[in-house]
Amino acid sequence: MKIAIDGTAASGKGTLGRRLSKILKLPYLDTGLLYRKTAFMYINSKNPFAKDVDVDIFELDKVLEKINIEKLDSEILKDDLYGTFASKIGKLNKVRDKLKIIQIKYVKEMLKKKGGCILDGRDIGTEIMPNADYKFYVDASIEVRAKRRFDQLSSKQKSLDFNKILSDLKKRDNSDKSRINAPLIAAKDSILIDSGLLNPLEVETKALSYIKKS
Repeated sequence: MKIAIDGTAASGKGTLGRRLSKILKLPYLDTGLLYRKTAFMYINSKNPFAKDVDVDIFELDKVLEKINIEKLDSEILKDDLYGTFASKIGKLNKVRDKLKIIQIKYVKEMLKKKGGCILDGRDIGTEIMPNADYKFYVDASIEVRAKRRFDQLSSKQKSLDFNKILSDLKKRDNSDKSRINAPLIAAKDSILIDSGLLNPLEVETKALSYIKKS
């Protein structure tokens, strides 16, 4: 069984992926971490303290030669610096093409070894697993998502600006949806889940109801 989960930032798609993985006993991959890992490797090869990093194509090529699916440490990679830069380089064809190859290889391996897998990202149902058995598109209003991100970060950071988080999410949405190569869109055959008024268990239950129907 192959399950594709796409959606906007802070919509809860990752939480859904992890919960379904545990219940269905299928391997799960947060593909966004591949982009963040690429950003992490690039920035730390240049200047780990830089706040606005310009893209050096030569250096980026060297990182892409080394990138793999191992050691995706989500805690380190969740730093906003890597998320912002990941969105920036995610527009580049060479980055998406390289990481697409890695993701498709992972899907084939997991299908053979485990009988399937669950991937979440922004182009899973349209580019990586267009033939997935189930495709979900998770979304919520920008205000709800900003509040979630604020609550998520408040336990780690004392000085947070809600309006800044809201603004950053709007920019991220625009960046994801407007890029030429594999923009964020719901696949035509995807199941839409509005997580705005639902808690994680309710989102999980809704997704499972579609899986159990077939």
